[in-house]
Amino acid sequence: MGGSTEQGTAVPGSADEAGVPHDEGGLLRDIARQGRRLLDAPAAFVAVVSEDGPTISVRAADGPHEDGRLDLPGHHPSGPALLDGSPLWCADSGPAAAPVSGSDGDGALHAVVAVRLGHLRGYAPRRSVAALYLADRRPRTVTEGERVQLASFARLAGAAMEKTQLLDVAIARLYGLEQQSARTAADLDRMRALRSAHYGFIDLAVARGDARAFVVEADRRLGASVRLCTDDGLVVAASRSAAAGPEPGVPDGRRMVVPVLAGDRRMGDLLLEMDSPLADPDGQLLLLIAQAAAVILRQLDDSRESQARRALLNELITTPQPTGTLVERARRLGVRLDRPYVVVVLRPDGVSPHWASMWSAAFAARGDGLSALHDDDIVLLLPGEADPAEIARTAAEESGALFGRPVTAAASDSGSGPERVAVRYRQALRCLDVMISMELAGRGVSVRELGFLPMLLAGREGIDQFIDATLQPVLDYDRHRDGDLARTLDAYFEAGRSPTNAAELLHMHPNTVTRRLDRVKRLLGPTWQLPARALEIQLALRLHRLLTEL
Repeated sequence: MGGSTEQGTAVPGSADEAGVPHDEGGLLRDIARQGRRLLDAPAAFVAVVSEDGPTISVRAADGPHEDGRLDLPGHHPSGPALLDGSPLWCADSGPAAAPVSGSDGDGALHAVVAVRLGHLRGYAPRRSVAALYLADRRPRTVTEGERVQLASFARLAGAAMEKTQLLDVAIARLYGLEQQSARTAADLDRMRALRSAHYGFIDLAVARGDARAFVVEADRRLGASVRLCTDDGLVVAASRSAAAGPEPGVPDGRRMVVPVLAGDRRMGDLLLEMDSPLADPDGQLLLLIAQAAAVILRQLDDSRESQARRALLNELITTPQPTGTLVERARRLGVRLDRPYVVVVLRPDGVSPHWASMWSAAFAARGDGLSALHDDDIVLLLPGEADPAEIARTAAEESGALFGRPVTAAASDSGSGPERVAVRYRQALRCLDVMISMELAGRGVSVRELGFLPMLLAGREGIDQFIDATLQPVLDYDRHRDGDLARTLDAYFEAGRSPTNAAELLHMHPNTVTRRLDRVKRLLGPTWQLPARALEIQLALRLHRLLTEL
């Protein structure tokens, strides 16, 4: 093998050299080259020895056959020795070395020494090991000094291999982190784009309420024809003129129906007809578009219902005898006219109709009531049995605080039945006019608080309504049963509320008067003799008598 190397000679190719390759293939080729130089051998190669077979697989070579194929037979005696934990195998200390394939004209190459690479985990038996093979064309003896140098070189080479492997693992992990970071950045960019798109669609739906602009933008984002429909199939807007109806020739696989939901309620649908695969493959943008579309359909639904409710109240307050159709419309809108309600009229002078309409709709919605603007006044129909005076004061205070100016409100008596809505409206309106004429603007009162004054100031119609509101049950009883309760009541008050004196005026037994007064109590209620109520009854009796005599 040329000049022999002594034990103290420096080992070439230290693992700390700056020129050590950092890729596994380059490192193995460098180990083979440095090992060949160490013993001045004609050829060297790095192989993996595995017990499967066993097999010896060459990974890198240096010498005359480095570009060719170098193989050792699986039964080569170096294999079992290295696998059993031996750090070194020499041909001169064991069975004859088998030739290495790939000989040239000078003779076959023979493996003369094999050294196991690596030391960090010891030399215990393993299923596979890496080894450096040195080959020569003739048998030769490996000196003790060469063995020491080979063992030292093997440890350095093994350390370099482990360092390269750790570096490869670190590079692989770094590459994985870079890939993950790139995916995360892409996901963040996509989320930002989705958020921006969502804000844009919400702005179109809420701020502008432009259904046409909404579906055109959805068409641009999705790359598909878009129609927005209500739950009853009405097309609200279409992004393309050809999409106003079903487009002939479009395969079913390119059509998509996306429900538009507001909570659990289906408001309508988005109908898509795609020219090509959808530009939103995971459907997230489409879901956001459907959510924003629910705002448009809800606004449209609220607008249609608000218009219907305003129209209903306007007809009720102007129609003395509502038809069955009108009553059915009220029922469909959730308004029960057969239950108690109060009509409130407010006069918001100097307030824009739009502002007044918005406030009144919100106030009426608290109790599923109705609101409308009529002759520049706000009219409210509020179901329930709450105190009318309290309702009027609340309405006046809240609207006045919002509008920044005094608002006058008047509430009717509580009533029921569709035919009484117009009566209660006129009652509240007269009360409102009396308040303004008496310079009581900016307050809220009920008809009951003003007593009979609004009716009396309204002329003959108001007087008739006052008599009906006060004495109607008594007058109906006399009319249908040929009774005489009204005359008995008149005599009772004229006699200083004494049944005995009233009996003398009427020329009848006191017990008869007492029975008639009991009947009056059942008809007018237990409070009919309270001072304020008694005054109204007396006035109504006098007015009724005057009108009857005239």
